[in-house]
Amino acid sequence: MPTRPPKPEPSAAYKRFKDSMILDYGKWRDGEPYDISALAEVTPEERDLLTDEILARGGSLDWRDVEALRALGTPKALKRVGNAAKEEHQSGGAEALIAEIETKGWSATYEKRLIDMLERMESMTGVSDRLFEIAEAHQTPAVMKQLMRNARTQSDPTMRYSSGAFLLYLTGHVDSRYVFDTENRPHLLDLNSDDYKTYKAAVAWLEEKVAHPKT
Repeated sequence: MPTRPPKPEPSAAYKRFKDSMILDYGKWRDGEPYDISALAEVTPEERDLLTDEILARGGSLDWRDVEALRALGTPKALKRVGNAAKEEHQSGGAEALIAEIETKGWSATYEKRLIDMLERMESMTGVSDRLFEIAEAHQTPAVMKQLMRNARTQSDPTMRYSSGAFLLYLTGHVDSRYVFDTENRPHLLDLNSDDYKTYKAAVAWLEEKVAHPKT
Protein backbone atom coordinates (compact mmCIF):
# COMPACT_ATOMS: atom_id res chain seq x y z
CA MET A 1 0.00 0.00 0.00
CA PRO A 2 1.49 3.35 -0.97
CA THR A 3 2.19 5.64 1.93
CA ARG A 4 0.82 9.14 2.06
CA PRO A 5 3.39 11.87 1.74
CA PRO A 6 3.95 13.68 5.02
CA LYS A 7 2.15 16.96 5.51
CA PRO A 8 4.39 19.91 4.78
CA GLU A 9 5.72 21.79 7.76
CA PRO A 10 3.86 25.03 8.44
CA SER A 11 5.68 28.06 7.15
CA ALA A 12 7.43 30.42 9.53
CA ALA A 13 4.87 33.10 8.61
CA TYR A 14 2.00 30.80 9.53
CA LYS A 15 3.57 30.06 12.91
CA ARG A 16 4.22 33.74 13.48
CA PHE A 17 0.64 34.66 12.78
CA LYS A 18 -0.73 31.84 14.94
CA ASP A 19 1.46 32.95 17.83
CA SER A 20 0.16 36.50 17.50
CA MET A 21 -3.41 35.23 17.93
CA ILE A 22 -2.64 34.19 21.51
CA LEU A 23 -3.66 37.25 23.50
CA ASP A 24 -2.72 37.75 27.12
CA TYR A 25 -4.23 40.51 29.22
CA GLY A 26 -1.49 42.97 28.33
CA LYS A 27 -1.98 42.53 24.59
CA TRP A 28 -5.76 42.81 24.96
CA ARG A 29 -5.51 45.92 27.16
CA ASP A 30 -3.06 47.66 24.83
CA GLY A 31 -5.08 46.83 21.72
CA GLU A 32 -2.23 44.91 20.11
CA PRO A 33 -3.29 43.53 16.72
CA TYR A 34 -2.49 40.18 15.18
CA ASP A 35 0.67 40.02 13.06
CA ILE A 36 -1.06 40.99 9.83
CA SER A 37 2.24 41.38 7.97
CA ALA A 38 2.83 37.65 8.33
CA LEU A 39 -0.21 36.92 6.16
CA ALA A 40 1.57 38.29 3.11
CA GLU A 41 3.99 35.37 3.38
CA VAL A 42 1.71 32.39 4.08
CA THR A 43 1.03 29.81 1.38
CA PRO A 44 -2.33 29.68 -0.43
CA GLU A 45 -3.16 26.50 1.49
CA GLU A 46 -2.36 28.20 4.79
CA ARG A 47 -4.48 31.18 3.76
CA ASP A 48 -7.49 28.90 3.37
CA LEU A 49 -6.67 27.07 6.61
CA LEU A 50 -6.42 30.28 8.63
CA THR A 51 -9.70 31.51 7.17
CA ASP A 52 -11.40 28.31 8.29
CA GLU A 53 -9.80 28.49 11.74
CA ILE A 54 -11.03 32.04 12.37
CA LEU A 55 -14.52 31.27 11.07
CA ALA A 56 -14.73 28.08 13.12
CA ARG A 57 -14.62 30.08 16.33
CA GLY A 58 -18.24 31.10 15.84
CA GLY A 59 -19.89 34.03 17.58
CA SER A 60 -19.14 37.67 16.87
CA LEU A 61 -15.88 38.73 15.30
CA ASP A 62 -13.29 40.75 17.17
CA TRP A 63 -11.82 43.74 15.36
CA ARG A 64 -8.57 41.78 15.08
CA ASP A 65 -10.43 38.97 13.30
CA VAL A 66 -11.85 41.45 10.80
CA GLU A 67 -8.38 42.83 10.04
CA ALA A 68 -7.09 39.30 9.54
CA LEU A 69 -9.96 38.17 7.34
CA ARG A 70 -9.56 41.23 5.13
CA ALA A 71 -5.84 40.55 4.79
CA LEU A 72 -6.48 36.87 4.03
CA GLY A 73 -8.84 37.98 1.29
CA THR A 74 -10.40 34.60 0.53
CA PRO A 75 -14.02 34.58 -0.69
CA LYS A 76 -15.18 33.05 2.59
CA ALA A 77 -13.22 35.61 4.61
CA LEU A 78 -14.64 38.60 2.74
CA LYS A 79 -18.16 37.23 2.90
CA ARG A 80 -17.86 36.88 6.67
CA VAL A 81 -16.66 40.49 6.96
CA GLY A 82 -19.64 41.62 4.91
CA ASN A 83 -22.02 39.72 7.19
CA ALA A 84 -20.43 41.26 10.28
CA ALA A 85 -20.91 44.74 8.82
CA LYS A 86 -24.62 44.00 8.38
CA GLU A 87 -25.38 42.16 11.62
CA GLU A 88 -22.87 42.63 14.46
CA HIS A 89 -22.85 45.48 16.96
CA GLN A 90 -19.56 45.07 18.82
CA SER A 91 -16.03 46.07 17.78
CA GLY A 92 -15.87 43.53 14.96
CA GLY A 93 -19.07 44.87 13.46
CA ALA A 94 -17.77 48.44 13.54
CA GLU A 95 -14.45 47.40 12.01
CA ALA A 96 -16.29 45.48 9.30
CA LEU A 97 -18.55 48.45 8.57
CA ILE A 98 -15.51 50.68 8.11
CA ALA A 99 -14.05 48.10 5.73
CA GLU A 100 -17.24 47.90 3.68
CA ILE A 101 -17.49 51.71 3.42
CA GLU A 102 -13.86 51.93 2.33
CA THR A 103 -14.45 49.27 -0.32
CA LYS A 104 -17.90 50.21 -1.63
CA GLY A 105 -18.36 53.84 -0.63
CA TRP A 106 -20.84 55.61 1.62
CA SER A 107 -24.52 54.95 0.97
CA ALA A 108 -27.96 55.25 2.55
CA THR A 109 -27.68 51.59 3.56
CA TYR A 110 -24.50 52.23 5.51
CA GLU A 111 -25.96 55.38 7.04
CA LYS A 112 -28.89 53.33 8.36
CA ARG A 113 -26.52 50.68 9.66
CA LEU A 114 -24.35 53.27 11.43
CA ILE A 115 -27.39 54.83 13.09
CA ASP A 116 -28.51 51.42 14.32
CA MET A 117 -25.06 50.70 15.76
CA LEU A 118 -24.84 54.13 17.41
CA GLU A 119 -28.18 53.49 19.08
CA ARG A 120 -26.98 50.18 20.50
CA MET A 121 -23.38 51.04 21.45
CA GLU A 122 -22.17 50.45 24.98
CA SER A 123 -19.14 51.62 26.93
CA MET A 124 -16.14 49.37 27.53
CA THR A 125 -16.72 47.41 24.31
CA GLY A 126 -14.21 49.18 22.07
CA VAL A 127 -16.92 50.04 19.56
CA SER A 128 -17.65 53.72 20.25
CA ASP A 129 -14.33 55.10 18.99
CA ARG A 130 -14.69 53.32 15.66
CA LEU A 131 -18.33 54.39 15.24
CA PHE A 132 -17.40 57.97 16.08
CA GLU A 133 -14.72 57.83 13.38
CA ILE A 134 -17.38 56.90 10.82
CA ALA A 135 -19.76 59.56 12.13
CA GLU A 136 -17.07 62.24 11.93
CA ALA A 137 -16.48 61.38 8.29
CA HIS A 138 -20.23 61.31 7.50
CA GLN A 139 -21.97 64.03 9.50
CA THR A 140 -25.36 63.70 7.84
CA PRO A 141 -28.47 65.18 9.48
CA ALA A 142 -29.68 61.68 10.37
CA VAL A 143 -26.36 60.77 12.02
CA MET A 144 -26.29 64.03 13.99
CA LYS A 145 -29.88 63.45 15.08
CA GLN A 146 -28.99 60.00 16.41
CA LEU A 147 -26.01 61.37 18.31
CA MET A 148 -28.29 63.93 19.96
CA ARG A 149 -30.76 61.15 20.77
CA ASN A 150 -27.92 59.22 22.39
CA ALA A 151 -26.96 62.25 24.47
CA ARG A 152 -30.54 62.64 25.67
CA THR A 153 -31.73 59.09 26.23
CA GLN A 154 -28.92 56.52 25.95
CA SER A 155 -29.29 53.98 28.77
CA ASP A 156 -25.52 53.79 29.29
CA PRO A 157 -24.49 56.95 31.26
CA THR A 158 -20.98 56.90 29.81
CA MET A 159 -22.33 56.81 26.27
CA ARG A 160 -24.74 59.66 27.03
CA TYR A 161 -21.83 61.82 28.21
CA SER A 162 -19.59 60.69 25.33
CA SER A 163 -22.21 61.41 22.69
CA GLY A 164 -22.74 64.91 24.07
CA ALA A 165 -18.99 65.53 24.14
CA PHE A 166 -18.65 64.22 20.60
CA LEU A 167 -21.36 66.60 19.38
CA LEU A 168 -19.47 69.51 20.95
CA TYR A 169 -16.37 68.37 19.08
CA LEU A 170 -18.16 67.98 15.73
CA THR A 171 -19.66 71.46 16.02
CA GLY A 172 -16.32 73.09 16.85
CA HIS A 173 -16.95 74.00 20.49
CA VAL A 174 -14.07 71.84 21.78
CA ASP A 175 -10.83 70.58 20.27
CA SER A 176 -11.23 66.93 21.31
CA ARG A 177 -14.10 64.53 21.78
CA TYR A 178 -12.71 63.74 25.22
CA VAL A 179 -14.16 66.66 27.19
CA PHE A 180 -13.07 67.23 30.80
CA ASP A 181 -12.86 71.03 31.01
CA THR A 182 -14.67 72.85 33.80
CA GLU A 183 -16.81 74.87 31.38
CA ASN A 184 -18.50 71.99 29.55
CA ARG A 185 -18.09 68.96 31.80
CA PRO A 186 -20.75 69.97 34.38
CA HIS A 187 -23.39 70.31 31.65
CA LEU A 188 -22.44 66.96 30.14
CA LEU A 189 -22.65 65.30 33.53
CA ASP A 190 -26.11 66.80 33.99
CA LEU A 191 -27.32 64.82 30.96
CA ASN A 192 -27.48 61.96 33.48
CA SER A 193 -29.04 63.96 36.31
CA ASP A 194 -31.89 62.41 38.28
CA ASP A 195 -33.35 65.88 38.69
CA TYR A 196 -35.63 66.47 35.71
CA LYS A 197 -35.16 70.25 35.56
CA THR A 198 -31.38 69.86 35.70
CA TYR A 199 -31.50 67.22 32.97
CA LYS A 200 -33.75 69.33 30.72
CA ALA A 201 -31.48 72.34 31.17
CA ALA A 202 -28.48 70.26 30.13
CA VAL A 203 -30.30 68.99 27.03
CA ALA A 204 -31.34 72.54 26.11
CA TRP A 205 -27.75 73.73 26.58
CA LEU A 206 -26.42 71.00 24.27
CA GLU A 207 -29.08 71.59 21.63
CA GLU A 208 -28.21 75.31 21.62
CA LYS A 209 -24.52 74.51 21.16
CA VAL A 210 -25.17 72.11 18.32
CA ALA A 211 -27.57 74.52 16.62
CA HIS A 212 -24.84 77.17 16.56
CA PRO A 213 -21.59 75.51 15.49
CA LYS A 214 -18.32 77.38 15.62
CA THR A 215 -16.65 77.77 12.27
